[in-house]
Amino acid sequence: MLTDQIDDPWLLQRLRAARKIACITHIDPDADGLGSQLGFLRAARASGREAVIVNDDPCPARYRWLDRQGEVGDFDNDAAALQGCDLGLLFDANEEGRAGRPLRALQAAGVPVLLVDHHAVGPRCTLQGLVATRFSSSGEVAFRLLTALGWPIDAGVAEPLYAAISFDTGSFRFLRNDPETLRAAAALLATGFDANPLQEALFASRPFAETLVLARVLGRIERSADGRVAWAVVPPDAVADLDVARDAVGECMPFVIGIEGVQAAALFKPGRAPGEWKLSLRSKAGTPVGHICTERGGGGHAHAAGATLYGEVAPLVVDVIAELQRAVEAAP
Repeated sequence: MLTDQIDDPWLLQRLRAARKIACITHIDPDADGLGSQLGFLRAARASGREAVIVNDDPCPARYRWLDRQGEVGDFDNDAAALQGCDLGLLFDANEEGRAGRPLRALQAAGVPVLLVDHHAVGPRCTLQGLVATRFSSSGEVAFRLLTALGWPIDAGVAEPLYAAISFDTGSFRFLRNDPETLRAAAALLATGFDANPLQEALFASRPFAETLVLARVLGRIERSADGRVAWAVVPPDAVADLDVARDAVGECMPFVIGIEGVQAAALFKPGRAPGEWKLSLRSKAGTPVGHICTERGGGGHAHAAGATLYGEVAPLVVDVIAELQRAVEAAP
Protein backbone atom coordinates (compact mmCIF):
# COMPACT_ATOMS: atom_id res chain seq x y z
CA MET A 1 0.00 0.00 0.00
CA LEU A 2 0.94 3.65 -0.41
CA THR A 3 0.42 6.04 2.47
CA ASP A 4 0.94 9.76 2.95
CA GLN A 5 0.77 9.50 6.73
CA ILE A 6 4.11 9.60 8.54
CA ASP A 7 2.72 7.75 11.57
CA ASP A 8 0.84 5.07 9.62
CA PRO A 9 0.94 1.97 11.91
CA TRP A 10 1.56 -0.37 8.98
CA LEU A 11 4.60 1.63 7.90
CA LEU A 12 6.13 2.04 11.36
CA GLN A 13 5.62 -1.62 12.18
CA ARG A 14 7.34 -2.69 8.96
CA LEU A 15 10.34 -0.47 9.65
CA ARG A 16 10.68 -1.52 13.28
CA ALA A 17 10.62 -5.18 12.24
CA ALA A 18 13.54 -4.77 9.81
CA ARG A 19 16.93 -6.09 10.87
CA LYS A 20 19.06 -4.98 7.90
CA ILE A 21 17.94 -2.05 5.74
CA ALA A 22 19.24 -1.17 2.29
CA CYS A 23 19.01 2.57 1.55
CA ILE A 24 19.02 3.47 -2.16
CA THR A 25 18.26 6.58 -4.19
CA HIS A 26 17.95 7.57 -7.84
CA ILE A 27 20.66 7.51 -10.49
CA ASP A 28 22.77 10.69 -10.55
CA PRO A 29 22.13 11.18 -6.82
CA ASP A 30 21.70 14.69 -5.44
CA ALA A 31 21.93 16.18 -1.95
CA ASP A 32 18.30 15.44 -1.10
CA GLY A 33 18.58 11.74 -1.87
CA LEU A 34 22.04 11.35 -0.35
CA GLY A 35 21.24 13.40 2.75
CA SER A 36 18.05 11.41 3.34
CA GLN A 37 19.96 8.15 2.99
CA LEU A 38 22.79 9.12 5.29
CA GLY A 39 20.53 10.49 8.01
CA PHE A 40 18.31 7.42 7.95
CA LEU A 41 21.26 5.02 7.82
CA ARG A 42 22.89 6.54 10.90
CA ALA A 43 19.65 6.65 12.87
CA ALA A 44 18.86 3.03 11.94
CA ARG A 45 22.30 1.93 13.12
CA ALA A 46 21.92 3.88 16.34
CA SER A 47 18.61 2.08 16.92
CA GLY A 48 20.36 -1.30 16.80
CA ARG A 49 19.77 -2.25 13.17
CA GLU A 50 22.16 -2.91 10.34
CA ALA A 51 21.95 -0.52 7.41
CA VAL A 52 23.82 0.00 4.15
CA ILE A 53 23.75 2.47 1.26
CA VAL A 54 24.17 1.09 -2.25
CA ASN A 55 23.29 3.34 -5.19
CA ASP A 56 23.53 2.71 -8.90
CA ASP A 57 26.10 5.53 -9.21
CA PRO A 58 28.98 6.52 -6.91
CA CYS A 59 28.63 9.58 -4.73
CA PRO A 60 29.26 12.60 -7.01
CA ALA A 61 32.40 14.56 -6.26
CA ARG A 62 30.38 17.68 -5.42
CA TYR A 63 28.68 15.87 -2.52
CA ARG A 64 31.58 13.89 -1.06
CA TRP A 65 31.74 16.33 1.85
CA LEU A 66 28.43 14.79 2.95
CA ASP A 67 30.02 11.33 2.99
CA ARG A 68 33.10 11.99 5.08
CA GLN A 69 32.85 8.52 6.64
CA GLY A 70 32.63 6.69 3.31
CA GLU A 71 29.16 5.27 3.96
CA VAL A 72 27.78 5.75 0.44
CA GLY A 73 28.39 2.63 -1.65
CA ASP A 74 27.77 2.03 -5.35
CA PHE A 75 26.58 -1.07 -7.15
CA ASP A 76 29.76 -1.72 -9.13
CA ASN A 77 31.85 -1.90 -5.96
CA ASP A 78 29.45 -2.67 -3.13
CA ALA A 79 26.63 -4.85 -4.47
CA ALA A 80 27.59 -7.59 -1.99
CA ALA A 81 26.48 -5.31 0.85
CA LEU A 82 22.88 -5.89 -0.22
CA GLN A 83 23.06 -9.53 0.81
CA GLY A 84 21.08 -10.28 3.95
CA CYS A 85 18.89 -7.18 3.73
CA ASP A 86 15.27 -7.77 4.65
CA LEU A 87 14.00 -4.31 3.67
CA GLY A 88 14.89 -1.72 1.07
CA LEU A 89 14.06 1.99 1.21
CA LEU A 90 14.08 4.05 -1.98
CA PHE A 91 14.56 7.73 -1.16
CA ASP A 92 13.65 10.66 -3.43
CA ALA A 93 12.51 8.61 -6.44
CA ASN A 94 8.95 8.10 -7.60
CA GLU A 95 9.44 5.34 -10.15
CA GLU A 96 11.40 2.10 -10.32
CA GLY A 97 13.32 3.03 -13.45
CA ARG A 98 15.17 5.82 -11.66
CA ALA A 99 16.63 3.52 -9.01
CA GLY A 100 18.64 1.29 -11.33
CA ARG A 101 20.46 -1.91 -10.45
CA PRO A 102 20.23 -1.92 -6.63
CA LEU A 103 16.43 -1.96 -6.78
CA ARG A 104 16.43 -4.73 -9.36
CA ALA A 105 18.85 -6.78 -7.25
CA LEU A 106 16.71 -6.44 -4.14
CA GLN A 107 13.56 -7.32 -6.02
CA ALA A 108 15.24 -10.37 -7.58
CA ALA A 109 16.17 -11.53 -4.07
CA GLY A 110 12.57 -11.12 -2.90
CA VAL A 111 13.34 -8.19 -0.61
CA PRO A 112 10.44 -5.71 -0.22
CA VAL A 113 11.34 -2.13 -1.16
CA LEU A 114 9.37 0.87 0.15
CA LEU A 115 9.32 4.43 -1.16
CA VAL A 116 10.27 7.34 1.10
CA ASP A 117 9.55 10.35 -1.09
CA HIS A 118 7.81 13.69 -1.52
CA HIS A 119 7.09 13.38 -5.26
CA ALA A 120 3.77 12.09 -6.49
CA VAL A 121 4.26 8.59 -7.87
CA GLY A 122 4.31 8.11 -11.61
CA PRO A 123 1.70 6.02 -13.42
CA ARG A 124 4.13 3.11 -13.86
CA CYS A 125 5.18 2.85 -10.22
CA THR A 126 4.21 -0.39 -8.46
CA LEU A 127 6.13 0.14 -5.22
CA GLN A 128 4.53 0.61 -1.83
CA GLY A 129 5.64 2.93 0.95
CA LEU A 130 5.46 6.54 2.08
CA VAL A 131 4.80 9.33 -0.43
CA ALA A 132 4.07 12.60 1.38
CA THR A 133 3.86 15.35 -1.23
CA ARG A 134 3.03 18.05 1.33
CA PHE A 135 6.64 18.13 2.51
CA SER A 136 9.45 20.18 1.01
CA SER A 137 11.97 17.39 0.46
CA SER A 138 12.72 13.75 1.04
CA GLY A 139 15.00 14.95 3.82
CA GLU A 140 12.05 16.42 5.67
CA VAL A 141 10.04 13.23 5.11
CA ALA A 142 12.93 11.17 6.50
CA PHE A 143 13.26 13.47 9.53
CA ARG A 144 9.58 13.21 10.38
CA LEU A 145 9.61 9.45 9.84
CA LEU A 146 12.57 9.02 12.20
CA THR A 147 10.78 11.19 14.76
CA ALA A 148 7.67 9.01 14.50
CA LEU A 149 9.80 5.88 14.91
CA GLY A 150 11.53 7.33 17.97
CA TRP A 151 14.97 6.54 16.54
CA PRO A 152 17.92 8.71 17.70
CA ILE A 153 18.55 11.99 15.89
CA ASP A 154 21.92 13.36 16.97
CA ALA A 155 24.15 15.85 15.15
CA GLY A 156 25.50 13.14 12.84
CA VAL A 157 21.98 12.23 11.76
CA ALA A 158 20.78 15.83 11.64
CA GLU A 159 23.51 17.29 9.42
CA PRO A 160 22.74 15.31 6.22
CA LEU A 161 18.98 15.68 6.77
CA TYR A 162 19.40 19.46 7.08
CA ALA A 163 21.53 19.43 3.90
CA ALA A 164 18.77 17.55 2.10
CA ILE A 165 16.12 20.07 3.14
CA SER A 166 18.30 23.08 2.36
CA PHE A 167 19.21 21.72 -1.07
CA ASP A 168 15.68 20.93 -2.18
CA THR A 169 14.27 24.23 -0.93
CA GLY A 170 17.03 26.27 -2.57
CA SER A 171 18.37 27.38 0.82
CA PHE A 172 14.81 27.77 2.15
CA ARG A 173 13.51 29.93 -0.70
CA PHE A 174 10.82 27.46 -1.77
CA LEU A 175 8.78 26.70 1.34
CA ARG A 176 5.21 26.64 -0.04
CA ASN A 177 4.33 29.04 2.79
CA ASP A 178 4.70 26.13 5.21
CA PRO A 179 6.31 27.06 8.55
CA GLU A 180 6.74 23.37 9.42
CA THR A 181 9.76 23.13 7.13
CA LEU A 182 11.51 25.83 9.14
CA ARG A 183 10.52 24.12 12.38
CA ALA A 184 12.06 20.89 11.11
CA ALA A 185 15.26 22.73 10.18
CA ALA A 186 15.35 24.41 13.59
CA ALA A 187 14.97 21.07 15.36
CA LEU A 188 17.86 19.65 13.34
CA LEU A 189 20.05 22.71 14.00
CA ALA A 190 19.38 22.34 17.72
CA THR A 191 21.43 19.11 17.73
CA GLY A 192 24.57 21.24 17.49
CA PHE A 193 26.20 20.76 14.07
CA ASP A 194 27.61 23.76 12.18
CA ALA A 195 25.39 24.66 9.24
CA ASN A 196 27.71 27.34 7.82
CA PRO A 197 30.17 25.07 5.97
CA LEU A 198 27.23 22.98 4.80
CA GLN A 199 25.50 25.98 3.21
CA GLU A 200 28.77 27.08 1.64
CA ALA A 201 29.37 23.62 0.17
CA LEU A 202 25.86 23.54 -1.31
CA PHE A 203 25.57 27.07 -2.66
CA ALA A 204 28.98 28.79 -2.73
CA SER A 205 31.48 26.20 -4.01
CA ARG A 206 30.81 25.87 -7.73
CA PRO A 207 33.81 24.32 -9.54
CA PHE A 208 35.29 26.55 -12.25
CA ALA A 209 34.40 24.03 -14.97
CA GLU A 210 30.75 24.23 -13.92
CA THR A 211 30.92 28.00 -14.18
CA LEU A 212 31.92 27.50 -17.81
CA VAL A 213 28.91 25.19 -18.21
CA LEU A 214 26.72 27.96 -16.86
CA ALA A 215 28.17 30.45 -19.34
CA ARG A 216 27.51 28.12 -22.27
CA VAL A 217 23.97 27.26 -21.23
CA LEU A 218 23.00 30.87 -20.58
CA GLY A 219 24.24 31.72 -24.07
CA ARG A 220 21.64 29.34 -25.49
CA ILE A 221 18.57 30.76 -23.75
CA GLU A 222 15.62 31.65 -25.96
CA ARG A 223 12.37 33.41 -25.03
CA SER A 224 8.85 33.48 -26.34
CA ALA A 225 7.55 36.60 -28.04
CA ASP A 226 5.85 37.80 -24.86
CA GLY A 227 8.90 37.00 -22.71
CA ARG A 228 6.99 34.73 -20.33
CA VAL A 229 8.52 31.41 -21.43
CA ALA A 230 12.27 30.76 -21.59
CA TRP A 231 14.17 27.65 -22.57
CA ALA A 232 17.59 26.31 -23.49
CA VAL A 233 18.60 23.28 -25.53
CA VAL A 234 21.99 21.86 -24.61
CA PRO A 235 23.34 19.51 -27.32
CA PRO A 236 25.58 16.59 -26.38
CA ASP A 237 28.76 18.33 -27.53
CA ALA A 238 28.10 21.62 -25.72
CA VAL A 239 30.06 20.67 -22.60
CA ALA A 240 31.83 17.50 -23.77
CA ASP A 241 35.27 19.08 -23.32
CA LEU A 242 34.63 19.94 -19.66
CA ASP A 243 35.24 17.60 -16.73
CA VAL A 244 31.93 18.05 -14.94
CA ALA A 245 29.29 15.87 -13.34
CA ARG A 246 26.37 14.71 -15.49
CA ASP A 247 23.95 16.90 -13.56
CA ALA A 248 26.00 20.09 -14.04
CA VAL A 249 23.74 21.30 -16.86
CA GLY A 250 20.67 20.89 -14.66
CA GLU A 251 22.20 23.22 -12.10
CA CYS A 252 21.67 26.07 -14.59
CA MET A 253 17.88 25.93 -14.34
CA PRO A 254 17.54 28.52 -11.52
CA PHE A 255 19.13 31.09 -13.81
CA VAL A 256 16.67 30.34 -16.60
CA ILE A 257 13.54 30.60 -14.47
CA GLY A 258 15.09 33.54 -12.62
CA ILE A 259 14.82 35.89 -15.59
CA GLU A 260 12.52 38.84 -14.93
CA GLY A 261 9.11 38.32 -16.51
CA VAL A 262 9.61 34.60 -17.18
CA GLN A 263 6.80 32.51 -15.70
CA ALA A 264 7.81 29.08 -17.03
CA ALA A 265 11.15 27.64 -18.13
CA ALA A 266 12.41 24.48 -19.79
CA LEU A 267 15.82 22.89 -20.08
CA PHE A 268 16.54 20.16 -22.63
CA LYS A 269 19.75 18.24 -21.93
CA PRO A 270 21.11 15.03 -23.45
CA GLY A 271 20.44 11.74 -21.71
CA ARG A 272 22.68 8.73 -21.42
CA ALA A 273 21.66 7.12 -24.71
CA PRO A 274 21.54 8.55 -28.25
CA GLY A 275 18.20 10.19 -28.94
CA GLU A 276 17.39 10.48 -25.23
CA TRP A 277 16.65 13.91 -23.77
CA LYS A 278 16.10 14.95 -20.17
CA LEU A 279 13.46 17.62 -19.80
CA SER A 280 13.37 19.85 -16.73
CA LEU A 281 10.55 22.33 -16.15
CA ARG A 282 10.25 25.10 -13.58
CA SER A 283 7.59 27.75 -13.08
CA LYS A 284 6.68 30.58 -10.77
CA ALA A 285 3.62 30.84 -8.55
CA GLY A 286 0.29 30.59 -10.33
CA THR A 287 1.59 28.66 -13.33
CA PRO A 288 1.52 24.89 -12.76
CA VAL A 289 3.57 22.91 -15.28
CA GLY A 290 3.99 19.52 -13.63
CA HIS A 291 1.23 17.97 -15.72
CA ILE A 292 3.33 18.48 -18.85
CA CYS A 293 5.93 16.05 -17.49
CA THR A 294 3.37 13.66 -16.01
CA GLU A 295 1.71 13.29 -19.41
CA ARG A 296 5.10 12.25 -20.79
CA GLY A 297 5.75 9.59 -18.18
CA GLY A 298 7.71 11.82 -15.82
CA GLY A 299 6.78 13.44 -12.54
CA GLY A 300 7.66 15.92 -9.85
CA HIS A 301 5.70 18.85 -8.47
CA ALA A 302 3.35 21.45 -9.90
CA HIS A 303 6.17 23.98 -10.28
CA ALA A 304 9.22 21.69 -10.68
CA ALA A 305 9.11 18.52 -12.74
CA GLY A 306 11.03 16.39 -15.19
CA ALA A 307 10.63 13.70 -17.83
CA THR A 308 12.66 11.66 -20.29
CA LEU A 309 11.92 12.27 -23.97
CA TYR A 310 13.07 10.41 -27.08
CA GLY A 311 13.62 11.47 -30.67
CA GLU A 312 14.79 14.51 -32.60
CA VAL A 313 15.02 17.42 -30.20
CA ALA A 314 13.61 20.17 -32.47
CA PRO A 315 10.01 18.88 -32.62
CA LEU A 316 10.17 17.97 -28.93
CA VAL A 317 11.05 21.57 -28.12
CA VAL A 318 8.23 22.95 -30.27
CA ASP A 319 5.72 20.67 -28.57
CA VAL A 320 6.82 21.38 -24.99
CA ILE A 321 7.17 25.14 -25.45
CA ALA A 322 3.69 25.33 -26.96
CA GLU A 323 2.31 23.61 -23.86
CA LEU A 324 4.25 25.92 -21.57
CA GLN A 325 2.84 28.92 -23.42
CA ARG A 326 -0.67 27.58 -22.96
CA ALA A 327 0.00 27.04 -19.25
CA VAL A 328 1.22 30.61 -18.87
CA GLU A 329 -1.78 32.03 -20.75
CA ALA A 330 -4.18 30.00 -18.60
CA ALA A 331 -2.65 31.20 -15.34
CA PRO A 332 -4.51 33.81 -13.29
